[in-house]
Amino acid sequence: MASKVKVASPDFSQPWKFSDIVLVVEEERFHVHRAVLALWSPVFEKMFTSEFQEKSKNEVPLPGKKASEIEEMLLLIYSSSTGREITAENCYFLFKLAHEYQIEAIVTRCEDFMAEKVKEKDKEGVLADLVFAQTYKIEKLKLASMNQAHCLSLDELKQDEIFDQIQEDNLKEILEGIIMRLQTELTESRNLAEERQRKVKTMKKTINFVQMRCLDAVRNLAEALVHHVSYKTSKRRMARHRFSDANSYIAVLEMDGEGHYCQCDKCNGRLICDGLSDASRYLSSIKSELEEISPPKT
Repeated sequence: MASKVKVASPDFSQPWKFSDIVLVVEEERFHVHRAVLALWSPVFEKMFTSEFQEKSKNEVPLPGKKASEIEEMLLLIYSSSTGREITAENCYFLFKLAHEYQIEAIVTRCEDFMAEKVKEKDKEGVLADLVFAQTYKIEKLKLASMNQAHCLSLDELKQDEIFDQIQEDNLKEILEGIIMRLQTELTESRNLAEERQRKVKTMKKTINFVQMRCLDAVRNLAEALVHHVSYKTSKRRMARHRFSDANSYIAVLEMDGEGHYCQCDKCNGRLICDGLSDASRYLSSIKSELEEISPPKT
């Protein structure tokens, strides 16, 4: 791909390329071409072709204008060689100048730039863009800034220093947009809360199920250990206990403090088993902790 050839920006401070008229701004002189200005601006065209006094003058004063801003506009007009861009720094004053001199090409570029730029802005400055759009009837910028204003809170809207400059119909539309946004957020919050409620209920059922399974496991373990203890415990002693739940099985285990030769089928009296009173404490602790588990509140 061929690289772009860089061309120096025009030097308007002195005659160049058959320039035939001088714009005088803040005591600075800009040497330009009548035909170029007339091609871009109907205002300049009328100025140079009608009975206006500027028609016969070689110098045209532009009172009330800033030299730096006029230079920026001229650089944009002659931008076919310089590639001048619209920026956040120049778009507002360029729009005002282009609007005054009816330079539609620059007006459109500024409108498009501002409308896109406002979408990237935070809340600050959105209302200023809206008031600017109201003043110059820029529909693109108005719609873009109104959409951004829907994201404001009521306090942010009312506390902005240019709140009173917002036209009534635009303010009404902004307030309606804020209300619609809040309604949407409320609906989303309710849906989220309902979804969380369903998850909590499911979690509660799961916790209850796991808790009951674990408590049953504690009871079954205690029962198995009691059957082990029964090999060395007299029937009379065992008869004093009713084995209906985990507590009754654990109570028997608490009394088993002495070791013994195990008479179970596997050991057959050849191995010594420790007393199971320690096991009863562990089982009691586990059981208490399981019973204290409470599912989350709905």
